[in-house]
This record gives sequence, C-alpha cells and structure tokens, in this order.
Amino acid sequence: MSPVLLLVLACVRGDAVPLAEGAPVWVEARQVPAGQAVRVHVPPGTTLPEVEGLSAREVATDNGASVWELTGNDGSYVVDVPAGATGTTRLFVDIGVTGPTGGPMEDLVGVAPPPPPVWPNVLAATVALGALVGAAVYAWRRFRPIPPPPPPEPADRVARRAWAALRARDDLDAGVLAAELSAVYRRYLEARHTWPATSRTSREILDALAGDLPAMQLERARRLLNAMDIVRFSDRSTHDGFFASLDADFGALLSVGPGGTRA
Repeated sequence: MSPVLLLVLACVRGDAVPLAEGAPVWVEARQVPAGQAVRVHVPPGTTLPEVEGLSAREVATDNGASVWELTGNDGSYVVDVPAGATGTTRLFVDIGVTGPTGGPMEDLVGVAPPPPPVWPNVLAATVALGALVGAAVYAWRRFRPIPPPPPPEPADRVARRAWAALRARDDLDAGVLAAELSAVYRRYLEARHTWPATSRTSREILDALAGDLPAMQLERARRLLNAMDIVRFSDRSTHDGFFASLDADFGALLSVGPGGTRA
C-alpha cells in the first residue's frame, strides 16, 4: 500500500495507521484546527527534520515508538520522516486550514472549476426581451387612441366622379349611356334626400322634387330621368348634342341645394 493511500485512510478514518510498510511511522491526525498539534509516532531515536514555520518536539513514547507533536502557524506543510529501512515517508500536515493554501503544497491546489456556460443566461435574456417587446406591442395596440372614421364623401362629388367616368367611355351606345347617366342621377338623389330614388318611377321622383326645384330645374331633372327614352325615340344625328345638354343639366342640378338655392 502506498504512503499516499495510507495517508488518505488516516484522514478518512481518523485512526493511527502506518505511513509506510515495515516502518513504525504513525500519524494520529493529519489535519487539525488552528493552535492544535499533529501527533506523529516514529521509531525511537528518529529526529524529525526542520520545516520552516513548523516546530517539532518529542513528547512521549508509546509501545517503543517516539511520539512527536508538530505545531506551527496556520498553513500546509510537508515533512519527510525518516522511516528506517524503508527510506523516507512524506507526511502532509494541515494546521488551521482545510487544504493546501501555500508553502510547499501550493502546487497541490485543485484546478478551479470551469465557469458555468453562458448560453442559459443568454437564452433567458432573449426570452425576457421577447416577452417585453410582445407586451409592449399588445399594450400599444390595445390602448392606442383610435382615430375617428373620415367623414363620408359628399354625394355630389361621388356623382360627378361617376358621371365623368361614364362620359369618358367610348364603348357604350347612346341608349346604354343615357340609362347609366340617369342611374347616376338617381343614386345622387337617393343619397341627398334619403328616399329611395333608385326604386321610384320618374313621375314619382319629379313629384317629390316639385317642392324643392323651380320649374326650369325641374325640367332639367325630367330630361335626366327620362334620358334613355328621349334617346331611343330621337334622331340619331342629335345624340351628340343631347349628351352635351345632359352634361349642362347635370352640373346645374348638382349646384342647386334644397329649396332651389345654389349649393
């Protein structure tokens, strides 16, 4: 059994065990608190070597062996004990320390454990940042002021745009164009007066407008409402002039407000 293993056994069990085979070298406790002594049993006549910072003195005999006490300052020491025919036994002594902290045993200090991995912290920080950003986006969407809806587009502007789009087309025959223009005017009347102009007859619409429009404007409305019939029963050669007249009628009617006043 090696001296080092014997020394370890002495530390674990706390019993006096030989430090070398065939040599009466014993140690009662290798590690002691500050101010206490390490007791070593060596063959009679054995003198322990001097170690800096450590004092050794013979205090007794036990079963023919010399008992020595080792005292000194707190620290770790190495004592080479003569072991007769077996040579020298190396004794490690700790006084007031839990392990080698300096002196000859400083090189025996264990290597510091590796630093913990950083990726768990990075992952946790990423998750926390993502949760914070998500909460901020939710709060912004949840509590941001909602602007009021834009006001509806005026009925006359809608009607003018639809009329202009129809007049710009060249793929419609005169009858279809006249019917579509009349429909634009009906939708305008329905949006302006809030009664169902798109489902009423021309006569019903003119009767409803009679109280709001002067005679001249009422005649313009009649031409717009009956444009398809007028085109159908008129001479083809007059169609172009008729649509130009409808443009004027439409513009004049959209400029007249309720009661015949100009809008």
